[in-house]
Amino acid sequence: MKKFITFICVAIMGIGCASAQAEKGDFAVGANLLYGSGIKNIGVGARVQYNPMNNVRAEFGMNYFFQKNYNSMWDMNLNAEYMIGLFEHKVYIYPIVGLSFAKLNYDLDGHKNDHGDEGKGANDNAFGLNLGAGAEYRFSEHVGFTLEYRHSIMKDIDQGVFGVGANYKF
Repeated sequence: MKKFITFICVAIMGIGCASAQAEKGDFAVGANLLYGSGIKNIGVGARVQYNPMNNVRAEFGMNYFFQKNYNSMWDMNLNAEYMIGLFEHKVYIYPIVGLSFAKLNYDLDGHKNDHGDEGKGANDNAFGLNLGAGAEYRFSEHVGFTLEYRHSIMKDIDQGVFGVGANYKF
């Protein structure tokens, strides 16, 4: 069993070392269309990406989920991604690990909440951990299409986020 685990680890490292797509110093911006499973609605996002070293990408993103049932939400994320190139560096897969801050807004504005009380609204804030995975298809040297899933583990605002988007690499 130890030999099998060692083989898998070496194979993954070999794939990563062979894929020098994410070169140190690369910088990109992108936009996303999202669905949040906790708020049960769509949203939009923007992100900035930088490669501090080969195959490692740091990403800062901000997302806004539209109002539904008197709730809206926004979050900020700081994630790290390890890029693994496939198919002659046209497709990349990557795990996502990071931190998140989210704000959930309850805008009752005279409507009754679940407890029958009327009110103007309230807010919940939470810090949490992001775990997920993504894939990127490069149309050209500068333009890529992404498909991602990340789960934000937070107190009271736990949710999965599905996203599709596009990146422009400088």
